[in-house]
Amino acid sequence: MQKQSEKLDKLTEAVQLCTIHSERMNFAWGKIKTYFPLDKEKYVHLQPEEMSYFDQLIFRFSKLQDSMGGKLFPAILENLGEDVRELPFIDRLAKLEELNVIPSADEWMMLRETRNIVTHEYPFVTDEVIEGLNLLGKHCKLILDIWFEVKNFIETRFRS
Repeated sequence: MQKQSEKLDKLTEAVQLCTIHSERMNFAWGKIKTYFPLDKEKYVHLQPEEMSYFDQLIFRFSKLQDSMGGKLFPAILENLGEDVRELPFIDRLAKLEELNVIPSADEWMMLRETRNIVTHEYPFVTDEVIEGLNLLGKHCKLILDIWFEVKNFIETRFRS
């Protein structure tokens, strides 16, 4: 059985990791948000530097989504005394929603789908790339809002 201090350490590390990803994602978003909604004309005229911010946005969105789902959420549930090791991911999300840690399991699954779309891009299918990037643009604010809610939950519940 893991000691409480070890459980809190895992949670703290997950928060630190998510903080880095969220800050860097937000930085990239700030550099390119004026390009949204993206269309073919804007996309084909992007300069390499601008494209690098799109790449950073994709990477950090994906890393934030993965880190929250794979490290942060399990650490929260573990620190709340929930035994969810055997539960499928969707049931863990439902538990997090039930405990008011996240606003919606369905929203989280939608963000996961967005991550899957933008990380499996095919550069020669321009319309699909643009569609995926526009979806990412819409979902950047959503994942950051969820991150801030979760962070607030952690600070309120575990740091008081």
